[in-house]
Amino acid sequence: MDSYAIELMQSLLQFQKAGYLCDTVVSVAGGELTAHSAVLAAASQVFNKAFKANPSAKERKVIMSGVELSVAEVILEYMYTGKFDWDVHRSHVKKLQQAIVDFGIKLHIVTQDRWVVGFYLMASTLWIDMLKI
Repeated sequence: MDSYAIELMQSLLQFQKAGYLCDTVVSVAGGELTAHSAVLAAASQVFNKAFKANPSAKERKVIMSGVELSVAEVILEYMYTGKFDWDVHRSHVKKLQQAIVDFGIKLHIVTQDRWVVGFYLMASTLWIDMLKI
């Protein structure tokens, strides 16, 4: 990713964390987070489809049933940055896998030992690819 795109996504993440210009409330077990619908729609097939069904909504509320607040925070940070620290979030992997399936999120992780792990949903099956780089 070039530096402009990285800086743009970092700015959007800071906006999201501050609740600035957010138009969507993400309700999860244990709390609520705010986000930008454009980022959610770009990162998730499920959110994209839901937002297309009601494109004129000024404010949106989405419910991520069964997703804990700590897991939702990791997912949102990934959506905004494309970064996932495998070693920090290793304890969340099973819960992240379920959220990936439920919300159609593509997730690629580069581990410290240079493995790329890709999680994605295809034909209702969760696929996990591993590739050494």
